[in-house]
Amino acid sequence: MTSVLIVDDDDAFRNTIGRDLGKQGFDVALAAGVDEALAALSARSIDVLLTDLRMPGADGIDLLAQIREVSARTRAILMSGFATARDYQRAIECGAVRVLCKPFTSSELMQAIRQAVDCETGFRGNIHGLSLIDLLQMFHYARRSVAIVVDSWAPGHLFLSDGKIIHAVYRELTGEPALRAILAMPAGSLRSMVLPEGTPVSITRDFAALLLDCLRTIDESNVASGEWDLASLSEPSQRALTPLDHLRELDGCTAACLLDTETGVVLGGAPGDDFDLAAAAAGYADLLRRERETLAALQLDDHLEDIQITLSREFHILRAIAVRPTLCIYVVIDRRIGNLGMARFALAAAEAAFDA
Repeated sequence: MTSVLIVDDDDAFRNTIGRDLGKQGFDVALAAGVDEALAALSARSIDVLLTDLRMPGADGIDLLAQIREVSARTRAILMSGFATARDYQRAIECGAVRVLCKPFTSSELMQAIRQAVDCETGFRGNIHGLSLIDLLQMFHYARRSVAIVVDSWAPGHLFLSDGKIIHAVYRELTGEPALRAILAMPAGSLRSMVLPEGTPVSITRDFAALLLDCLRTIDESNVASGEWDLASLSEPSQRALTPLDHLRELDGCTAACLLDTETGVVLGGAPGDDFDLAAAAAGYADLLRRERETLAALQLDDHLEDIQITLSREFHILRAIAVRPTLCIYVVIDRRIGNLGMARFALAAAEAAFDA
């Protein structure tokens, strides 16, 4: 039976969580503060620690910092409705498996506990320079059941059961087409999660044969510009997507084009629904020229990357292409739907693709 220690100065919250976990078969212990928690950890074996962040006196981070000396095998989960980015970073550095933001659902709590139990053996943390293929092979040889989230242009999800890839999802793709698209990603970040219950099975082939066939297909596709050609890996008859195609797929994107800043001419791109794209492009081209003239007059050892114009309903963003000084990428994002951070990330990726 998995033992769980709940540490929170809120009696009602602590007792409610304890009662719910007890009904689900956990061996539950309760503590109102750090001192009580350390005493409980010293007195008995605890598998999972659930601790609040904000408590009178010593807080949850203080408890996480001491837990290794008192009970090295205990896996910790931090709970908070007020955690800052710094709190999150400190919690992970102190060994927390998850940080749960209050209020959380019962399913989120159960998934966090399952993840903590899974982490009882082996290592956990952040690493860099590891390829997705390396990670898949490690989980395969270890016969692990996990979900892997691959964050890149768009997130991809891979699901392994007993070391075998059973399902993959990327955008609207599922199964082997989604797996090929994910494997073709040139870079990104990886994180593992507990395999969700009821995960469908869309892939049944042997692990080694599956990977070899996917990698061969990717190589034969001769992907010259990384993720821009992901769609062609799933539909051989479909043309390779261009950087502008991917920009138009951004949430809230109403227009995207390549702009010649010397002439103000639009070089490819569809007209916007609510405005004259050609007129806007001509005006912004003149703005870019003036900005470059100003930088040159100031004799700054720097270069123009992008210009953002914020309107009441839209973001208008112009991204300069460093290796082609007369060209820039122009995109319009609906503020009610789109995300400015994602748009800027996508524009940087688009510039890199044009550079290639």
